[in-house]
Amino acid sequence: MMRKILIINRLGIGDVVVTTPLAKLIKDNNQAKVGFVVAAKSADLLVNHDYIDDVFAYSKKDKQQVILGIRQKGYNEAIIIDERFTSTLLALKAGCRLLNKGFEISLGANRLFKRKMRKVRAIEDFSAYIQLVNPALTDYEIAAVLGKPNEDRKEYIEQWLQQQKQKSGKIVLIVPKSAALNKNWPITYFSELNRFLNEKGIIPVYIGSKSDADYIDEIKGKKTNAAGLFSLRELPTIAESAAFAISVCTGPMHIISTAKVPTIVLYGPSDPVRWAPANAIVLQSKLPCVPCERLDCTQEKGKTCMELITPNQVEKIIVEQNWL
Repeated sequence: MMRKILIINRLGIGDVVVTTPLAKLIKDNNQAKVGFVVAAKSADLLVNHDYIDDVFAYSKKDKQQVILGIRQKGYNEAIIIDERFTSTLLALKAGCRLLNKGFEISLGANRLFKRKMRKVRAIEDFSAYIQLVNPALTDYEIAAVLGKPNEDRKEYIEQWLQQQKQKSGKIVLIVPKSAALNKNWPITYFSELNRFLNEKGIIPVYIGSKSDADYIDEIKGKKTNAAGLFSLRELPTIAESAAFAISVCTGPMHIISTAKVPTIVLYGPSDPVRWAPANAIVLQSKLPCVPCERLDCTQEKGKTCMELITPNQVEKIIVEQNWL
């Protein structure tokens, strides 16, 4: 009998990216249908996916509809990756047998009954849940896999890439904005980096959500503002044509990393040991509070951890790697 296994991870976009290897492991080692419950903002990542049969886009207003959809599709087992108490209740209400339970509760910036890590690196941590399904499976390969772009968009993407190649000596991607303010680099630093790239004949491409467009416009120098032009699933295709990328720690960084593009990642409060992609070159300050893993910042004197990472450090890596 085919198993019907539901994966629940309602955390951020990056968390979902590094959970996708689990779907592949389940499919490769079982006769199973795989469903995935994600926050609505992450759902596009999993459309047209080789290893995910159903995607349930969760929001508070759609909670009952999601529960009904899970029941209608017949999912009867659940893995709670985010280990939230609310995700555990969601699976129970949908009629699923729990392969694990979660009790984490968020109170502002604080978390109670935090999930326990199985592995230090997030992608290995989330993949280790395969042992709830296949206890004897201990030797396996891990690779993040996203959904494919829609067929009717492929020609547009290719034409757009050709236009960028004509404008700039190389395609260089920059992801300048995180939803968490304490993960962002000063706009003046991006402007300085932008001038450096312009002097080398490069007009960088800035990517982000549509709401990031005004923020990107404030960065001085020649650039292409591609905020909102592409879906999450289309970003790896863009990244495949890039010479290199520069990013703050945010969801799109994890997405473009699946294309194996060389990337400089500017880390502030997050822990790169846990979250940095294997192909990342990490820059992080040496403040004693780093990494604090907080959503807010308690640094009262001097520069913040992100302000202590300078444009010169980024430029030095670009030159040393001979990317230009």
